[in-house]
Amino acid sequence: MKKILLLIIGFQLSQLAIAQTNSSLSHGDSLLSRWVIDVNIMGGILTQNFTSQNSLSGYLNPVNTNTGSMDFTNGRSIGVDIQLGYFWGKKRHFGIGAGINYLYQAGNAGLSDYHVEYQATDYNDHIYRQVISSDHKITEQLYINHINIPLVLKYKNRFSKHWGFTADAGALFNFRSVNDYKTNAAFNYEAIYKFADGTHTVYDNSPVPLSSDYFITKAEYLSNTPNGNVQTYFDNLRAQGNNVGLNVGADKKAGSVAYKSGSVGILLRPSVNWFLSDKVALNLGIYYTYQTFKNDVVADYRLTGKVGEYNSILKNVSSVNSHNIGLNIGARFFIGHAKDRDHDGVPDKRDFCPDDSGNIAFNGCPDRDGDGIIDKEDSCPGVKGLLKYHGCPDADGDGVIDRDDECPMVAGLIQFHGCPDRDGDGIPDKDDICPDIAGLAQYHGCPDTDGDGVPDNLDKCPTVAGPITNNGCPEEPKPVVVPEDSKVEVSTPIRFDLNKTTIHTSSIPVLKEAAKEVNEFQDAYIRVDGYTDASGSHAYNQRLSVKRAAAVRAALSKMGVNPRKVKIAGHGEKQPAATNKTAEGRTLNRRAVMQIKSVRQK
Repeated sequence: MKKILLLIIGFQLSQLAIAQTNSSLSHGDSLLSRWVIDVNIMGGILTQNFTSQNSLSGYLNPVNTNTGSMDFTNGRSIGVDIQLGYFWGKKRHFGIGAGINYLYQAGNAGLSDYHVEYQATDYNDHIYRQVISSDHKITEQLYINHINIPLVLKYKNRFSKHWGFTADAGALFNFRSVNDYKTNAAFNYEAIYKFADGTHTVYDNSPVPLSSDYFITKAEYLSNTPNGNVQTYFDNLRAQGNNVGLNVGADKKAGSVAYKSGSVGILLRPSVNWFLSDKVALNLGIYYTYQTFKNDVVADYRLTGKVGEYNSILKNVSSVNSHNIGLNIGARFFIGHAKDRDHDGVPDKRDFCPDDSGNIAFNGCPDRDGDGIIDKEDSCPGVKGLLKYHGCPDADGDGVIDRDDECPMVAGLIQFHGCPDRDGDGIPDKDDICPDIAGLAQYHGCPDTDGDGVPDNLDKCPTVAGPITNNGCPEEPKPVVVPEDSKVEVSTPIRFDLNKTTIHTSSIPVLKEAAKEVNEFQDAYIRVDGYTDASGSHAYNQRLSVKRAAAVRAALSKMGVNPRKVKIAGHGEKQPAATNKTAEGRTLNRRAVMQIKSVRQK
């Protein structure tokens, strides 16, 4: 049932979301009459929890006594509910309802492990121990009749022409609850006598009777007469007036027990509506009721005492918690109608435009362009637009409405009246000779890269400054004269420890000399090649050699050499300076070698 309830609620929420996106509904709760009559048929399962009184007070000096434990099984319920409801407010979603509710329920109330032993007096005024037990679970088939008055809050939401949701939640006031029962109860009545002398008897209140006691019990008879007829034995003793018998059924197997009236419960009932018309809707959903019933228990209650006597197990119940859940099928009838002279579905008393057919969502006023803004508040009533622009459109979505947009089909900027500026130079594209390259207003949006006063679109040498008279090209370009290529070998390698990138202090003078020489020529640069010994893997040695070359570049940078003028490379254990088989040779191989070069520019 929980899954069904969640499914109904989920369906309702999804339909509400759909309804919110549709602002021109031709239906709705506001069109429906405020007054309704609901007729519902309910059927489901029933559970009951009993609270029983301690009935030992009904037995004199009880021993070895267990008055049993109660349960309820096979519960089911069917009922009918008729209510008159009224919905208030502009949207008529909420209302109140009251009526009559009848529930017919059935189930089995059971009592297990019943066994009592207590002091009694027989027909000869002899005191003895009465033993009463049942070989089977005592069951009462219950047929329950409840009459209630529901007083509930009502909710409804019609989210399409044919579909809606409704729910009732409120109180159930019970003023009649009667349990008719039939029972299978049967008991064993046995007796134990204790003689104080040969004639007088006393009550043996020991949990275990004395072996000298006189036992009128099934067990005692069969132990002494295993082939005898125990049933006949007990029947004869009962005929003589003794309160004994085996498997004796109740003299009265049917009866009724009425609980106290006036209890208050709850009713929950969500349903989906299917509208046949504005006057009739069918309901399908689930329901849940909870009711608590009270009972007056007699202080000296006994389930049975004399052979064949029977008091219903319900008479020892002080309270009952009843849960009922199931399916609900019903119909809703809308009573009355409202005047609507323009036939737009909005009653005249709520129609802001009663003589002009409009939309329910706008209280009966029209919206010709269907943009969700009524015509009297729409600055562009014949063209679908946006609320933030008072109903006028903005086709390109640039924040400038079409009637004020000089470029209505291309998104632009507000400061340029809706026209774009692709290159962001402050000149709208329609006035920009170079719309994709940021330029200057004095050149109609074209740039002047070399700053020679000739815009690039007219400059034959746009990257070299030149006079206007020479179309932006220099008159006499002069080549740069540099010394011939020279190559300076730094013969002393830069040394490193095993697995280290820290430069030996002995190599600092070599670095200073290299920094001095490379800074003397503007076009000179240094090439640094890093190496390792063969101790590690090829991949590891390759990474280590690059790190050593980078360490040299970092040291040169600190000495004033532009890092861009230092090119590095790593070669791992390749091109060894000495053998890797000796410690001395490996020391020589852990190095970096510098070359200073000068490039001649032409």
